Amino acid sequence: MGRTRLLAVAVLGVALLAAIACDPPKPPPGPPTGQCRPDPFDVQFQHDIDAFGAAAHHVTAAVYDDRTGCWYHLRQGQRVTTASVVKIEIMAATILRAQDQGRGLTQWEATRIGPMIHASDDAAASALWTNLGGVRGMSDWGARMGLGATVETEPKWGLTSTTAEDQAAFVHRLLQGDMLEPARRGLAWWELKNIREDQRWGIRYGVPPGWEVGHKNGFAGSDCCGWRVNSVGYVADPAGGGYSIAVLSDGWASLPQGVPMVEVVAGAVARSLTG
Repeated sequence: MGRTRLLAVAVLGVALLAAIACDPPKPPPGPPTGQCRPDPFDVQFQHDIDAFGAAAHHVTAAVYDDRTGCWYHLRQGQRVTTASVVKIEIMAATILRAQDQGRGLTQWEATRIGPMIHASDDAAASALWTNLGGVRGMSDWGARMGLGATVETEPKWGLTSTTAEDQAAFVHRLLQGDMLEPARRGLAWWELKNIREDQRWGIRYGVPPGWEVGHKNGFAGSDCCGWRVNSVGYVADPAGGGYSIAVLSDGWASLPQGVPMVEVVAGAVARSLTG
């Protein structure tokens, strides 16, 4: 394929990205009701999953239900490294910078955000991370976006550390808050909904038909922490609103070993909050 045709394809991709960006998730149908659903992380549930290694693998989760205003916590405040879930932050900072500058995404930005989110492309993430200012720039963007418990690191940005609470609150601000204009929130939502098929595990587990899920998973081995197996995103109620959720863990010997535990946690949340 010649250079001219490659350029044309890239330009077309940017145009299509703008055209297909969907609306953001519908807001909750009214003010938070305060009527909390049953806690998916009750004492018995924690006891049961700890019997299968949850405590040893630092399994932690946080959920915010914007329909009721209720939070649910599993091992609140536990710090875990992000692996690729930090790519949501990189995407958000890139979109927010464009908004600050009163422009759409450049061709260069758009053709990296897609692979970074849809296929978890590390080279695309590294390019955007560096372009946003590396660890100092991302720390500033993180502070701007309210990520008070997330500590950036480089050159291995996947070792950024965080808490489930910080991630769930951030996802809610990104998709249901006023940090981004509606069209830009819609773009972020479209990206997170269109994850590659083989990466559609994690927080979508147990979510019934008719509900929409946008998420990013983090999965990588490390010398410090074994395999990190994480899933962060938003589950949208067809009636409006929904819940933001982060499930984090580490110390696994492999990705297939960690996924079932993450999905047990996600499934418990879905049973409680989608009824």
